[in-house]
Amino acid sequence: MSELQTLAHLQDVDLQIEAELVTLRETDSALGGDPAVATARTRVEEMREQILGLERRLRELEWDAEKITGEITKDEERLYGGRVRNPKELDGLQKDLDSRKERRRHVEDDELDILTSLEARQAETRAAEAALAKAEAVWQERAGILRAKHARTTEHIQALRDERARLQAEITPDTLTLYERLRREKRGRAVSRIDRSMCLACRIALPAGVVAHVRQGRETVFCPSCGRILTL
Repeated sequence: MSELQTLAHLQDVDLQIEAELVTLRETDSALGGDPAVATARTRVEEMREQILGLERRLRELEWDAEKITGEITKDEERLYGGRVRNPKELDGLQKDLDSRKERRRHVEDDELDILTSLEARQAETRAAEAALAKAEAVWQERAGILRAKHARTTEHIQALRDERARLQAEITPDTLTLYERLRREKRGRAVSRIDRSMCLACRIALPAGVVAHVRQGRETVFCPSCGRILTL
């Protein structure tokens, strides 16, 4: 294999390394987490927080009902205990008792509403938890595939780098320096192959003399259009 052919092979290896590094970055990013799992987990957390809020509100209503019931008991003891005989005071006690009973009915109605909402939220939460478990199972399977892909890609990159090191050793320092400079200037493609007298990099037809010089292989020949190193 001539030095120019080795250079072309080196470029192929470099391009493969670049592509594999992109794959590795994409795999790393994908392994950062599944949006579907994050969304499902957020939904479950929101539902659980709503349940906690409803449970707190229910306890408050239960305490209110208990307090009002205690007040009603005291009012009834005073109203029916026989110690109060004044009609006006008795009338006031009756009104207070009726008012407290009305308040307790409202509290009990609110309790019923909260219980109904709580049962609905609990059912929704169970469904959300099931959806989360399913999303996590799907993600675990996908994550396993991604980890295997990551390992294969990493192994391939190392093999390519070993191949690159071997090829570099076969290329003279001056040619390697030229290659690296052109590679930076030409977006990773310092070398262009010729196919039917055409530079494959810029798709320009090459003069016959240029192609002949490349065939002779005695010197480095550049494409007169794109400036890349030409090889067969």
